[in-house]
Order: sequence, then C-alpha cells, then structure tokens
Amino acid sequence: MRFHKVGIAAAVALMLSTAACGTVGGKTASGTAAKKDVKSLKIGFAQRVSDAPYYVAMQKEAERLAKEKGFKLLFQSGGGDPVQQLDQVQTMLSQGVDVLIVNAVSANTEKSQLTAAAKQKPLLFIDTPIPAVGFTAVQSDNASIGRESGRLMARRVGKGKTIKLAILNGGPTDVEVGPARRQGFLQGLKEGGVNYTVTAEAPANYTQDQAVARTEDMLAAHPDIDVLFGYNDAMSLGALTVLKNKKNTHVLVGGVDGQKEALAAIKGQGCGGQYVSTALNSPTVAARDAVQVAIEVGTGQKKTADYPKTKYTESSGVDCDNVAKYYDPNGTF
Repeated sequence: MRFHKVGIAAAVALMLSTAACGTVGGKTASGTAAKKDVKSLKIGFAQRVSDAPYYVAMQKEAERLAKEKGFKLLFQSGGGDPVQQLDQVQTMLSQGVDVLIVNAVSANTEKSQLTAAAKQKPLLFIDTPIPAVGFTAVQSDNASIGRESGRLMARRVGKGKTIKLAILNGGPTDVEVGPARRQGFLQGLKEGGVNYTVTAEAPANYTQDQAVARTEDMLAAHPDIDVLFGYNDAMSLGALTVLKNKKNTHVLVGGVDGQKEALAAIKGQGCGGQYVSTALNSPTVAARDAVQVAIEVGTGQKKTADYPKTKYTESSGVDCDNVAKYYDPNGTF
C-alpha cells in the first residue's frame, strides 16, 4: 500500500510538472506566446486617412496579404480625425484582434489611449509612430528621404545659388513624419551648397486637392518663389498642376514618397523638367513588413521584445538620372 501511495504522488508531481511547461493565459512558462495558426489570426489595421494614393496602396497590400495568407483583416480609416481613430481601435479590441497595426493621426491626442491599448494587445505602428508607444514601428527614415530629395534638388539649382522656398506641410497634427522630412530636405539643400529662405508655407494635409488651393494662395502672395517642396508627392503633384495651369515654368518642385505619377513627371520632363526630385518610401513594402511582424507576433513565432523600436524600410533618392530604374507604370503606387 505504501508503494502504491508513492506511485500516485509521483504521478501527480509529473502531471503538475507537465502543466507548468504548458500554457497559462495563452503563454508558456517562459513567457513566449502560445503558437497559433496564421489562418486563425485577426489583425486590426487602423489607417490615418484613405484619400491619398499612398495610404490606398497600403490598404491594398494588406488586403492582398490577408487573402494570400488566410488571416482576417479588420481595416478602418480614421479620416484624419484622431478621436475617430481611437474609437476604431477600441472597436477592434472589442472584436478580439490578436495584433494592432496603427498609422497614427495625432501623437499628442492619441498617446495615452494607445498606450492603454498596447497593454491589451501587441501594437505596432506603420508610417507614423508615437514615441514610446507600441513595441515597434515600421516606417521610412523620414529625415533621410527628405535629405535625399533636397540633395538632388540642390544639384539641379546649383551650388552657391540662393532660393526662395515654399513648403506644403501636413497640418497641425503632423508632428513626427512631416517635420523630419522638412528637416532632411533643408539639410540636403544646405549640403548641396544652396542657400534658402522659407518664404511661404501652408498646410495641405498630404492631399493633392488641398495642395492645389494652397499653392494658388502661396503663388498669389509670393510670385517670386523659386522652389516648392511638399511633404509628399501627392501635395507636390497638386502644386505642379497649378504651375502648369498658370504656365509657370520657373518654379521647381520636389517631393517625397516615390509616387508613380511623380516618377512619370520626372521621367517625362527629363533633366530640364519642373518636377526635379523625390525619394522612395514604398507603402507596399511598409505594409508587407508591418503585416509580417504582426503575423510573427500573433502566431507566437517571435516575441515583441525581438524587434527594434524602429524598423526602417529601404529608401533611395530619385531624379532624372535614375528614375527609369524605379518607374513602373503598372505599379500599385
């Protein structure tokens, strides 16, 4: 009987030991997320806005990957409204998402609530992050791509020249991405030996339509502008439309993102054209990389601690000399 009791005790101890190595609350004893099949994943994607080609391309790539890999994608656009985006994030959490991808509308407005959301589910940013929130951010090096565009613009303007510069910016909620691009562009001009004065500036909120109206206003007030820089190609293309309509061939235009319409303008106009420079910031690559991170974390292949705070996508400056390498008329963006 004594040996029988010892055997039972050993069996119970073995069972407890085995349970300790199993999962508790979806995690193993080591703190690694339990393995989950990608087809059972639910990924939330809270986009900042969807009325610009860059953001549309992100959505299309995320939807393509969801169809290809079999996970469920919950996609919402905040329409540029941080309060609306926060409501959408809360809805996604209530719908049981495993991972959240967020392209933040406003770092100042959304920080506290997205910090709370990140404690409920793994949260990563795409394109526009909020410092110290989430476990990683997939984005371009905005200062670097701005600098590349500015450097190429300086080469076109000519070393030692002085210009009057107009800027189309991203509006009051754009406190991370746009300012970094601005800083980079100005640095590129300076490194290229070009002196500048920012003569005019207006918000166009990354949209081509708003850029048209803002450019008309700036040109009316400052007809002696030499160079116009938009924080993205969509705004710069809006400015180019105005310049063409006014038959203004003096003002040179630079942008950022590598939008195919901008590449087409650079390629079509050649090295004497008005659209001088941009820099690659592929929304397709960003969406692909962000979704891959979400899958790896959501399925338990990796832990959030395995990722750097910022994961930069590949970028390169583009002008008339190398545009043929990057221009794809059939591309998504």
